[in-house]
Parts: sequence; structure tokens; C-alpha cells
Amino acid sequence: MPRPYIAILLVEISVLGGLAAASHGRPPLTYQMGWLGCGSMLVMQLYSVRRRVRALRRLGALRSWLDAHIFLGLQGFVLVAYHSIGASPSASLAAINFALVAIVVAAGVVGRYLYSLLPRARASDARAYAALGRWAPLPECRGLCELIGLDLERRRRLRALRRDRSLAPDRARALRRSIALASRIAVLEVAERWFSRWTLLHRPLALLLLATTTLHILAHFAYAA
Repeated sequence: MPRPYIAILLVEISVLGGLAAASHGRPPLTYQMGWLGCGSMLVMQLYSVRRRVRALRRLGALRSWLDAHIFLGLQGFVLVAYHSIGASPSASLAAINFALVAIVVAAGVVGRYLYSLLPRARASDARAYAALGRWAPLPECRGLCELIGLDLERRRRLRALRRDRSLAPDRARALRRSIALASRIAVLEVAERWFSRWTLLHRPLALLLLATTTLHILAHFAYAA
């Protein structure tokens, strides 16, 4: 996610956290933050529209839309969490709604991680890896735990290469490229399988969240009346 988005989230967390800490369990503006959080999560659905409607392809790269989608989801969670401070434990619908928000956001973060492991051109990766002389061995990856382990190992090896000043620049670049390609080729099948499973989970959860949020809002107006 781009750094400006991260900075905005950190500022929001700091400000809202300060308000919550100073209010002794009854922070101000919880009602307004709930509406803003709901709006943030509604706007984030524009990513799905952009992805499906070909006429919107001119409106920026899909990756930028995905970054905005993730940012708005995380922002919505922060605002809804603040909105939920001081809520009555007996408010079961509100509790279910908040739990679903947390689950959907967590699932979204996992999905973004899996998406980042999906290379765009498997054949070209294999040819490039062979052309480099296979300087980095091709590891085996059979499950999700191995996928995560290989990704962490790839990051560790790349950091070590960046710190190693004894290698010639050309060889260091080739090694970094070979390590990255070996990891991408190894995890592709597992990442695709788990991303497909994630899609089957994330969409129904998002629809369930929409339903409970609608009920939560309707219940609020019903009791307010």
C-alpha cells in the first residue's frame, strides 16, 4: 500500500486513539465516525465495478484501485472500531457487525498478500530463470505454510544480498533476479489454489457484512423513532 495511505491511517489511529483515551470510555463523535466508516466501506466497492466494467479501464491502473480498496477497507475498520467503543454488550447485532468487519478486513489483507504472489507471466518467468543459469535453486512448495516460509526466506536472502558489498553489481543483480524468479515459480500453483479458496470465502463474507450493516442501520432508526 502506498505510503500516503499508511500515513493517513496512522494519523487517524493516533487522533481517534487519543480521543478514546481522554474520554474514559465515552468518546465523542462515535455516531459520525460510524457513518464515515460505513461510507468508506461502500466507496471501496467501486474497485469491483472498475474491475468488471471494461469502459472504466481508462480511469487509472487496476493496481491503484486495489490499493485504494485496501486503504478504504482498513480506514473503515478503524472508524467502525472507534464507533463501537462504549457500545452496550447487549447490542448483539452491533457486536456481530463489528466482528464481521474485522473478519472481512483481515481476510482482505490475506487476499492482498496472496495476490502479490501471483506472477503475471509464468512462461516468461521460467525462460528468464533458465537464462540466468539457475543461480538460485528452485525450492519446493506444497502448502500454505511452505508458501509463507519461502516468501520470508526470499525477503531475507534479498536483504542479505543488498548488504553484501563483496559481489560485483552485475552478479548481485542477477542473483536477486534469480532468487525472485525461483520463488515466484515455486509458489505459483499453491498461491493460485489458496487465492481461489480465498475468493470463495471473501465474497460471501462481504455480502453478509452488507446485510448485517443494513440491519444495524435500520435497527438504529427503528429504536430512535
